[in-house]
Amino acid sequence: MFLSDDVRRRIVDHCVSALPNEGCGLLAVDGDRVVEVYPTENEDSSPHSFTIPPQEHYDALVDAESRGWVIGGVFHSHPDGPAEMSSIDLARALDKDWIYVVVNLEGDAPEMRTATVT
Repeated sequence: MFLSDDVRRRIVDHCVSALPNEGCGLLAVDGDRVVEVYPTENEDSSPHSFTIPPQEHYDALVDAESRGWVIGGVFHSHPDGPAEMSSIDLARALDKDWIYVVVNLEGDAPEMRTATVT
């Protein structure tokens, strides 16, 4: 899955703005490219978990579909942990076909990794 520099920047900016909690949002895809970032609130207001509000999920879905895209991924941050899926993330994963982007915000430079769920 291709993430442009702009997409990466928008993801990191949103995650930083959500500190000290996890930042999160949805990703619209077109083929093998992420074409839109939908930053959302984190209903959990937690540094260790996230839940995307249902209305924001629905709004992103409607917008993406109106443009011929699909919601094909989610992103979130780990303010104080590695850029990999945690056990909580794996248990809550919505779709094995989605791309999962995790951003580690420890240190001087954010680290971003993508994952899939099998």
